[in-house]
Amino acid sequence: MAINIRKAEIKDAEKIREVATSSFHDTYETIIPRETQDGFLEKFYNLATLENRISATPFVVLEKEGELIGFANFIELDKGKSELSAFYILPSEKEKGYGTQVLEEGIHLFNLPLPMFVNVEKGNDYAHQFYLQRGFVETERFVDDFYGYKLDTIRMHLTHNVEEES
Repeated sequence: MAINIRKAEIKDAEKIREVATSSFHDTYETIIPRETQDGFLEKFYNLATLENRISATPFVVLEKEGELIGFANFIELDKGKSELSAFYILPSEKEKGYGTQVLEEGIHLFNLPLPMFVNVEKGNDYAHQFYLQRGFVETERFVDDFYGYKLDTIRMHLTHNVEEES
């Protein structure tokens, strides 16, 4: 099975939106009310916004046999830091090692500085464990206002390359 990780292109926007919607609903079904999820997805994953994000920020896609099955969006922060702002893989494709590959390749493709930060919602145990197993450490916990819905959030960071954690 052929896996390809590459920089996202504008033509990927519709498939990215589909992956985001499927993955977001699957991940947050018991954490965030559906109405709040849908409002977020409409605001940040509409085609115009996605096209802007693809053009303006480090954005990679994961393809399996030519089909887009995941993506990661990074942000370069001030003072030599970066953030993983969005990272989704279709639910049917999780736990196959693709997430680690996307994270590593995204860091390398865009020469992203470390430390890299990520926010994980409490209750998203799968993501929390994924990041811990790849060397991320917790830096703080806080309550985030997610479109009027209060979320307990864990801020984590990575200070070395993922492959060094082996």
